[in-house]
Amino acid sequence: MKRAVLSYTMPFSNVSHLPLAGKLKATQVAGYTELSLMPVEVERIAATEGITPRDQRKQAEDLGIRIVRLDPLNTWPRVWRPDNMDEVYIASVDTPPDRFFAMAEAVGATQMSLNATFPMGAMALDEIVDHYIAICKRSAEHGITACDLEPIPLWGVPTLAMGWTIIERAIAAGAENAGLVFDTWHCVRSYSDIGLLRQIPGDRIHCVQLNDGLLHLPPGVTVKDDCYDRKFPGDGEFPNVEIVRILAETGGLNGLGPEVFSPILADMSADFVGEITRRTVSGVLAAAGVADELLRA
Repeated sequence: MKRAVLSYTMPFSNVSHLPLAGKLKATQVAGYTELSLMPVEVERIAATEGITPRDQRKQAEDLGIRIVRLDPLNTWPRVWRPDNMDEVYIASVDTPPDRFFAMAEAVGATQMSLNATFPMGAMALDEIVDHYIAICKRSAEHGITACDLEPIPLWGVPTLAMGWTIIERAIAAGAENAGLVFDTWHCVRSYSDIGLLRQIPGDRIHCVQLNDGLLHLPPGVTVKDDCYDRKFPGDGEFPNVEIVRILAETGGLNGLGPEVFSPILADMSADFVGEITRRTVSGVLAAAGVADELLRA
């Protein structure tokens, strides 16, 4: 077995039901040193727990944890509002760029995720590329070293192939921080070709999110329904092992963690979230023949 995981990140989804102390505890129990947060969570913690963004950073750093990523920024293109989500969801992701970058600087985040929540076909590819280049360059002015596009089958950049095309064009235009968030649920549900991962330089994949589920959706279950019923890696039929093997070869196992959106999380303690995060990712790595001292501890 070889060391191939360059960093581990606790996804915000797994700990969204916990207060800040619980989020940090779960991250510690998992053995991780990085945590992602939603912008709306940063503001909620400040409003309900009385902990300013700068103090959120301090509390994390006191425990050896970095709030490394804010996820997501959705308001980066001209058209961003989805046509398939309710107003509650939209209100949770409507943070404008100015406020987003101020939060990122306060919590010390140097990575960000972009969701392309606009409807498919709402903008031509050239316009999407232009907006992406612009936000990459603008984010760099605020210390963001990874401005990552996340292809999601619900919306305007649904596939890995389309996402990588946009990123390649941005790199060619000088967007040095352009990169990819790769999520196995998004890959499977968009019928993306995992073979494409062999062609993507590993250092352009800044975040890898593992999860699981049925390979094919049952009759009557939509992609949107399934989005919020994900399983931890190893509890379904996704090709996580093959994906991890490919990414180990390319150097793309960065910001690795299990991103799960599911009702099962609501009653999980911080300790349990940390333990299941650690155990399930470790299981996939072992099955793929990839190990790390962190998960052997």
